[in-house]
Amino acid sequence: MQQSLMDVRPKPSARLLGADGKRVMDYIEQHLGERVDITAVAGLLNMSVGHFYRSFKATFGERPGQYITRRRMAYAQYLMLSTDMSLADVALACGMSDQSHFSNVFKRVVGWPPRRWRSERGGTRSAFTPAR
Repeated sequence: MQQSLMDVRPKPSARLLGADGKRVMDYIEQHLGERVDITAVAGLLNMSVGHFYRSFKATFGERPGQYITRRRMAYAQYLMLSTDMSLADVALACGMSDQSHFSNVFKRVVGWPPRRWRSERGGTRSAFTPAR
């Protein structure tokens, strides 16, 4: 049985290369406070949305939406520890529709309600830097 040319061609890498991964991370970080349009992110890399989703997951180990939510909650933690912003303002700064939505997502991701999380840490300013 003869193999076709399609069967022997190497498959393109499923992972985002270093520079592309950094561009995606930078774009997401710059847009945490607003809706992140995955079509626009895929367009930055001249990829289809489907290929971008597969490459993103292969690179970061989670779907883009999960990554964005996790980064938003890390940014919320930073804001809660480094500012005196109300939780409603933190919610809006992190791209959440309102404080209730923010509280639900924060508790699911972090494991604590945001008010309790903040008060357990003294609600004071600190040098906390959210991890990537």
